[in-house]
Amino acid sequence: MSTRRIGTTTAAVALLLAACGGGDGDASADGAEGATPAAASAFEIEAGDLYFDQEELVAPAGEIEFTLVNVGAAEHDLVIEEADDEVVVFAAPGETATGTIELEAGSYTFYCSIPGHRSGMEGTLEVS
Repeated sequence: MSTRRIGTTTAAVALLLAACGGGDGDASADGAEGATPAAASAFEIEAGDLYFDQEELVAPAGEIEFTLVNVGAAEHDLVIEEADDEVVVFAAPGETATGTIELEAGSYTFYCSIPGHRSGMEGTLEVS
């Protein structure tokens, strides 16, 4: 095999590996499982019967978008406690809805304010 062909093959393999990258969202920006999640300004959160599928979020300061996918049998919302308990988004059963909120750097608690839901539907949002 010529040197030129080896170089071309190596480049093709490198491109293929780069294209296959990505993850399932459970890893940090450096790929370490269980590490701090990477910062994002938009989140899709599944709300089921007394759970959010994400409980630790990291975002940059500014406008943050939440898409709430309600797969449960009851209505759910997402409220930011330290923003005067502002309801950012509400979704009826089977509905997907999106809302935004402007937040400064700080630590925030998000939760579902439907009576009886908060104990299983609460998380933290770190804004930097």
